[in-house]
Amino acid sequence: MRSFLSKLTTIDDKDLTIKEKKIVEYIKGHLKEIVDTNMKIERMAQEAGTGYSAIYGLLKKLNIKGFRDFAISLANDAENQEINIAKNDENVVSGYINIIKQNYALIEKKSIFETLNIIKSSRRIFFCYWENLLSGPAHELSNFFYNSGYNVYLLDSDQDTIKDRISTSNSEDVFVFFTRYGNSSRLDNVINELGEMNRKIIYISGKVASSDVTKYLNSIHTLIVDNPDTSIYKGHISNSVPFNYFNDLLIYHFLNSDK
Repeated sequence: MRSFLSKLTTIDDKDLTIKEKKIVEYIKGHLKEIVDTNMKIERMAQEAGTGYSAIYGLLKKLNIKGFRDFAISLANDAENQEINIAKNDENVVSGYINIIKQNYALIEKKSIFETLNIIKSSRRIFFCYWENLLSGPAHELSNFFYNSGYNVYLLDSDQDTIKDRISTSNSEDVFVFFTRYGNSSRLDNVINELGEMNRKIIYISGKVASSDVTKYLNSIHTLIVDNPDTSIYKGHISNSVPFNYFNDLLIYHFLNSDK
């Protein structure tokens, strides 16, 4: 991940400690100064009013490997903020390109192939969109695999239907969950139930999966779903854009995996 601000959108504020929130606030308010002065961790901790451990704790939560990588990601964020974009329709194009680039940097190709291997070895695939706003991407991906000869079922978050599908599932079935928010206790309960039955689970979310369910997930894709930098683009980006990009990426590698 080349952007601290983008990575920050993948976790909830409630998962940050008070000291970690202070660090985030300081960075957002002093990004240019931090980069221009090549600020060291000692000064950052002093300026933010925290200790080293809070900074390293924040980096660990964001899966940033060390202060050097952290500094590089901040430099990229500062460079992005300095880009002057003409105030016309190009703003929308730039907003789309920016969020797709962030997801390009975040999505690991290894995870894409893990997901494809799980799907290819499945007997049935249950695509479930947890929020109605993701019905489009889930429907599109389910249609693609249906047309490719797979046994596919499309589900929403209706509890009775999901329980029925879980009770009649077997070890060769795979459940694919689309969720923008990833903070539903009911979804966590569903995943826990599937995990205890050793069912295969693919998790596509706009937030990092909770520690309670991560152990049951066979493949995880965390997407950037919120505009990471309003200094580049202050407009609205459709909720489905990151998920449509993920779908197209998955489909592309599926179609080319045997070539």
